[in-house]
Amino acid sequence: MADLKDLCGVENTVFQAGMGGIAGPELAASVSNAGGLGHLGGIRMAANDIKNWIQQTKSLTDAPFGINLVPMGPGPDGFDAQLSVVFAEKPKVLSLFWGDFSTIIPRAKEAGITTMVQVGSVAAAKQAAKDGADIIIAQGVEAGGHVAGNIGLMALVPAIIKEVGSIPVLAAGGIATPEAVKAARNLGARGVWVGTSFVASNEALAHDIYKQRLVDAGTDDTQHGHFYSYGWPVGTPYRVILPTEKGPLQFISGGARRGDSTRKAKGIKVYAGQGVGEIDQIRPAADILAILSADI
Repeated sequence: MADLKDLCGVENTVFQAGMGGIAGPELAASVSNAGGLGHLGGIRMAANDIKNWIQQTKSLTDAPFGINLVPMGPGPDGFDAQLSVVFAEKPKVLSLFWGDFSTIIPRAKEAGITTMVQVGSVAAAKQAAKDGADIIIAQGVEAGGHVAGNIGLMALVPAIIKEVGSIPVLAAGGIATPEAVKAARNLGARGVWVGTSFVASNEALAHDIYKQRLVDAGTDDTQHGHFYSYGWPVGTPYRVILPTEKGPLQFISGGARRGDSTRKAKGIKVYAGQGVGEIDQIRPAADILAILSADI
């Protein structure tokens, strides 16, 4: 059976998700420097900006890190231009979501890059395994942001593990405590893929209001929706927390970033997973990693 340490070069199996617009060099490097696998969120970025981010991250850490790309958000130069930069710059890992990766994974392997594919169903996991994915991320419906399936994590993880055999499986969705990490491992997951908790980190590129909204939110406050999220086709499913201030922006979902207006940060639905109720303060990314890793 393939070993995550061999595939990703890290001992700690708590991996930070590559959240578009939120996970930049500072966050990815901080997680990797603390022993986990940091990830850049490259969706919708220009190829040269991706190159700059990868190089900045290399300047901040000597540890392995990854980058997440999504064909649905190819950036102004197109998805293949993004891939070409990644293959040239060679981060340790390329994670992929929401697309056909049958021709992309062999190219990543040729470049010596480990590939992870996030899926929301057993059928999609089977396809990712067939395409040659090194690692499969099982995303439960509890996850924040865009959600590929409608199956809960407790049912999805063992079903995918049963289907894909020796390929390592990570669990994603609502994981925000060391107990949840341990539960995912007890289901057979080799590690976890965590997003929302790292949005509420000092290093994340999220707007301060977005971070505070996560701190203030409770477990009951997330909503699974299918309306409009920036840069995605209408009807693409997502999980968010609702704004407290009503207005025209309440119909838009996204991740409010540094530099966005206060009005936007307060007014849009922001991505968050069901573990958001466990987030009680904004912390350094290294501290978040240490907390989640406590029982490993």
